[in-house]
Amino acid sequence: MYIDPKIQFPNDSQSDPVTGTRNSSAPAGGAAKGGAVSPTSNEDTVSFSSTHGEVQTLAANLENVPEIRSDRVQSLRAQVSQGQYQPSSQSVADAIVREYGQVNL
Repeated sequence: MYIDPKIQFPNDSQSDPVTGTRNSSAPAGGAAKGGAVSPTSNEDTVSFSSTHGEVQTLAANLENVPEIRSDRVQSLRAQVSQGQYQPSSQSVADAIVREYGQVNL
């Protein structure tokens, strides 16, 4: 793939021109003898911001959060079975509007 360093796109956050381009007929770099990739002047490199790492950490932590809060369900189930759970209609309606009021249909 050839990247023309002279082309600048609107809203391009890259202020420096592209340097170190290679000819598309040049062979792509591969793995070194030891199996690790070592960048040379003819290889492209990628670096991710710290935000990417934070997103990955948050995504991994989210997998550990249960979708059903068992302790809360058990507490409400006990209140219902004992006849002590009597939510107000206004509270239920407000919760529904808060939950689904921001959905764009």
